Order: sequence, then C-alpha cells, then structure tokens
Amino acid sequence: MVARSKLGRLAVFASSRSQRVRRFLLSPNQNGSPLVLRVAGEAAGRVRVWLPTRPNGSTGWVNSGDVKLGLNPYSLSVDLTRHRLTLRRYEKVTQRFPIGVGRSLTPTPSGSYFVTALLRLEDPKGIYGPYAFGTSAHSTVLNEFAGGNGRIGIHGTNQPSAIGNNVSHGCIRLSNRAISRLARIVPLGTPVKIHR
Repeated sequence: MVARSKLGRLAVFASSRSQRVRRFLLSPNQNGSPLVLRVAGEAAGRVRVWLPTRPNGSTGWVNSGDVKLGLNPYSLSVDLTRHRLTLRRYEKVTQRFPIGVGRSLTPTPSGSYFVTALLRLEDPKGIYGPYAFGTSAHSTVLNEFAGGNGRIGIHGTNQPSAIGNNVSHGCIRLSNRAISRLARIVPLGTPVKIHR
C-alpha cells in the first residue's frame, strides 16, 4: 500500500491519537516529485507511514483524509553481498540486475526503505546515467554529498566496469539500460529492501 498526499503540506503526527503535529512534509518534494509514502498500517482514522527523513526507518501518522491510498504491486530487493537488485511484481521475480554498491568507508545502509523520487537527468551519458531514483534511505556516514543531504539513490552510471563492485559513496549503481527499464516500471512509494 502507498499513500499519496492530497495536500501541498502534509501534517505528520507522532501517534494515531496525537493532536500535536511533529513535522510537515511537502508535496511536491525537494526533487519535484509528488509525495508518495509507503504505508505501514492504519488505526483510528489515521495511516501510519514510513518517512523519507532521518533517522532511517522513521515512521509517523497522517490523517486518512489527507492522503489517497493505493496498491503498488512492485518491490525492489538489493543484495549487497551478491551485488544484485531484484524487481518483483506481486512477490514474483520479474528481473534481476547486477549493481555496484557503497565502499566499506561509505556503505550502502541495510534496512527497509521506499522510492521517493524519479529524476530524468540532463546528461544521459553523465556520471549518474539517464535516470536516478531517490529513496528514503540516508547514508549513515555522510550528512551531505554533492549538495544534497546524503540521501541514497539508485541510478545509472557512465562507468559500467564499476558494476559488481563496492565503488560508490553509498548509492546503488546499475547499467544505463537497467535503470532506463526500471524508470518505465517502478512507481513512487515502491518498497526497497537493502540487505546483506
């Protein structure tokens, strides 16, 4: 399940019954994508959602009337040891792709996350390839990278030899062909499980 914000400024509460707003999330987000959150549960007229914020794995509650719920059949699984990303639809494996992941000093963080943005990049032959997904994961060692807040991305690369290795600052690198395929299929809010 995913929750798409109906509002430009979505109030997030600490619990299903709290009246105090903990934070606001903007839609569109900083990447210009609509705010779509992964759903963790429902209770008392509220929806519990995973948040695209630090610390990794944060959740909060939003009013049910402020979001539109929908089904998402897709999920991504990232195996850091095998250097492999798996795409599933309704739990059935549809594709597997070799990947590059974070180096030992800048590891890709394990955990459960979700896709927050899809960016079509200006230079498809550049360092990040033609597309990049933003995720809710943040680096555990970098608070800032290339002007951003240390968010972990899934993107293409102009160095295909890096795929299959521990080479990045934490992001997940795919071939440009693979990221272009995923960009056509994977919707915002898609779960991303990163594990060893």
